[in-house]
Amino acid sequence: MDTSTFRWVLIVIAILVGIGVYLFGVHQARLRKRSSIETFTREEVDSAFVEDEQLRFEMNNLNQILTENEVDEDLEEIQINPAREVPKPPFASPDAEIFVPTMIKSRDEDSLISYHLRFEDFRLITGEEADAAVQETGLELNTEGLLEFREEGEVCFQVASLSDPGHFNEIEKLDFATLGFNCFIDLETCEHPRLAYESMLKKIDELVRLMNVKVYLPNQDLLMISDITRDREKLA
Repeated sequence: MDTSTFRWVLIVIAILVGIGVYLFGVHQARLRKRSSIETFTREEVDSAFVEDEQLRFEMNNLNQILTENEVDEDLEEIQINPAREVPKPPFASPDAEIFVPTMIKSRDEDSLISYHLRFEDFRLITGEEADAAVQETGLELNTEGLLEFREEGEVCFQVASLSDPGHFNEIEKLDFATLGFNCFIDLETCEHPRLAYESMLKKIDELVRLMNVKVYLPNQDLLMISDITRDREKLA
């Protein structure tokens, strides 16, 4: 190899080494920059996290202090009077006697369907409650003082009071009260007992929802679906 060729080889090698050194320096600069950015970002995130945790801790402490203060205030307002008795429900009659009108007593069990509507604790139904329910369900007062429901001019069923004297003549008076309603169908005089029975069930359902009462059999057992099925079969 002559001197001229060797000189050009050295020049090319020097250029390549220079380029390599330059590229390596650029690469290292980029790595340092990326590393510094990531470090700065982590520091910001860590700092925000610490501040958030500190804020949450302080808020929890504040809520706890406020809650304790509220509890203390509530305890100060509570007044216990052990000598004071819990009042009984208004018009409660635990020893009440169910009144049954003579016209119902005289009927044979097979010729009568009768259900009682009353409160479980025998609380009396006020005249205002009874009158509102009567007006809402379309019951009417007949000449005997009983309530009745008519469809197409025919009496479907009647309602007697469970309290003596058994009628509702004074239902609009302020001092009127009754243990409940005795809804009944006289099968001896009813021309269409099956239709009348379904109408009575419908109105009983309305009365139950209006007065929040329960339905009982004449023996004071709660009315069950099986009892309704039995009575429907009796009318078939």
